[in-house]
Amino acid sequence: MKTIVSATGLNLIDANAERSAAAAYKARQANISILMAALIDGLDAHAKRAAAEPRDYGYAGDLSTAQRRLEEMVASLAGVEA
Repeated sequence: MKTIVSATGLNLIDANAERSAAAAYKARQANISILMAALIDGLDAHAKRAAAEPRDYGYAGDLSTAQRRLEEMVASLAGVEA
């Protein structure tokens, strides 16, 4: 299994280097789990910054964008239009 460093600095499996569709699928599934864990960590850090500036609507705007993108991804995996 070959790994790569993503644009976010995370070590991910190089799914393109896998020799079968099943192996590539499993690699991408593992990568998504890593990315989701990083997302939760980032959300926690974001919440701390937002709590320090409770009148700043920019943080809520950040989450609006993130929510919209997540909804699109969930819809894509479910096979429906967002």
